[in-house]
Amino acid sequence: SASGGHGAAEGGAWTSHDARGMPDGQQAAAAAGLHPSPTAPPGRSSRGYMASEVPPRRRSSLGSVAEAAVEDEEPLVEPDSLDWVSPTNQAHDAPGMSLVRNPPGWLRKGRVSGEGSTLEPPAQQRLFGSGTGSGHVQVQFEDGWRDSPTDEVRQIFENIASGRSKFSITTQRGASVVDLEGPMGPMQTDPVSKKSRPMRIREVESEIESLAGSAEPTSPTSPKALMSPSGSHETLELQKGYGPQSRRGHASQLQLEVIQNSPHAVKCFEELFRNEEQYCGEWAVLYHSYSFAALIYEVHAAVAKVLFGFPSHRSPLPRLLVSEFAKTPDATSLLRRYTAEFASNKRDHHPEYRKVAISAMCSLVSLGPEASTPIVFMHGYSEKDVSFTGVLEDLLQSCLVPKGKVKKLAKSIVTLCEGHGLDVAQFGGKPCESGKSGHLLQIFIKRRLVDDIAYAAKPYGRLDEERHPLSQWLDGDNCTNHGQARIVANPKIFLSERCIKMFVASADPKFHGNRERFQDELAKMLRPIFGDSAAKERVAATIYGGVLPDWWKDDMVH
Repeated sequence: SASGGHGAAEGGAWTSHDARGMPDGQQAAAAAGLHPSPTAPPGRSSRGYMASEVPPRRRSSLGSVAEAAVEDEEPLVEPDSLDWVSPTNQAHDAPGMSLVRNPPGWLRKGRVSGEGSTLEPPAQQRLFGSGTGSGHVQVQFEDGWRDSPTDEVRQIFENIASGRSKFSITTQRGASVVDLEGPMGPMQTDPVSKKSRPMRIREVESEIESLAGSAEPTSPTSPKALMSPSGSHETLELQKGYGPQSRRGHASQLQLEVIQNSPHAVKCFEELFRNEEQYCGEWAVLYHSYSFAALIYEVHAAVAKVLFGFPSHRSPLPRLLVSEFAKTPDATSLLRRYTAEFASNKRDHHPEYRKVAISAMCSLVSLGPEASTPIVFMHGYSEKDVSFTGVLEDLLQSCLVPKGKVKKLAKSIVTLCEGHGLDVAQFGGKPCESGKSGHLLQIFIKRRLVDDIAYAAKPYGRLDEERHPLSQWLDGDNCTNHGQARIVANPKIFLSERCIKMFVASADPKFHGNRERFQDELAKMLRPIFGDSAAKERVAATIYGGVLPDWWKDDMVH
């Protein structure tokens, strides 16, 4: 039977409606569209293990009775419908308004770059609102952007923290009016001369990113990497000694039997294993399987490439709008909300949960619960025969694409996807030729950040106390082939390669081979839609929650 236990974002599990009566492993393989491997050892299923090898509490993941259903005894939830993609209020307002509605914690605390706090801390302490982040204001003059004096910045921050979008401040030249509501972005106007100048707010090193360390090593074995702030030489050597995460703890690799009939799948997994071997020193790794959300993730990546220099040739981007993480910026806040809001209301299938979190497995040879990484690779989790054209249009509106261009652009994107082999049947387009619409996102997280943005989860998103904290479990020489996780895919972190490195494998050989060229063409299509450099900067600030990260450079949009 179908299970929604692995269902945050693209997270419903594989189904076995047509496989009942088969042995456990054959049920799973048939559900994935595979056949038992002729090379599987006698007495073993094509999933690579015997039922007797799995502890009793885990065996429910092998058969037709899902562990989550056994634990919770209630109807299973439908697979993801992309209801987490919705047109936000910010999409229809002035770019500066998202900053007023959801000011960053450092701004509400009045933290000006280089100074301490001048305002009382917010009532709700959060990781992203209580650390070392700060900001500064710049105004554009004829000779370029200039930093505003500290006193003016403090006045601006105090007004925004009080919920004002249009207000007066005292400057060195007299009174000035700040307006965050204009369609051209924040402006600062001299009430006497009526001269208006563009204004922008820059965020200096977000709190969680600062924890990742300022050094970006070129390889895990470089001297810079071995002495980086994210771990001592001894710790890094220990992690490298443990080796790739998916092979730790003497984890059985027989699960890979199910992909042996697909040379392309075998090649993909070999590459993912090589990545694990390369990055296992400083980075833990999690795996997110998805299917019909691929188009949305790819558009996220292309937008981020155009506006932020995101390396979209390597991977898609699960989430894009920073403002949607205002209430749930990290794993601690997500667990808090889960207990207070979601535990009795759809759990990890709640749209507000899925808006910020994605489900993941912890190994390339995962046995469950609910999903096995090699099995779900081929088809992901798509099960609904519905058109999601409106979902794509909502996303484009959230990126401030002019309303009159949205429908035409959405159609052009779907056509481009078809040409490169991406399955867009759910968006009114064609399915991929191979029928294999699954994708696997490999997410490397800097080890010291794991517990900030991820937690060990049971089906439906409940905290798994046995594997908590997740970082301790992943840092050890432990077999990680059983257990789920949830990741808060905050774009502030996922846009930074100091914090996250991602790679992707697609089950369809055509799209997998074409993906890099596809991303180049998609970015080329989007670039003129966003307008000139000034317009692109406004879109970038809107996507980033009304501010620009300090690492953002003007030439990113030229």
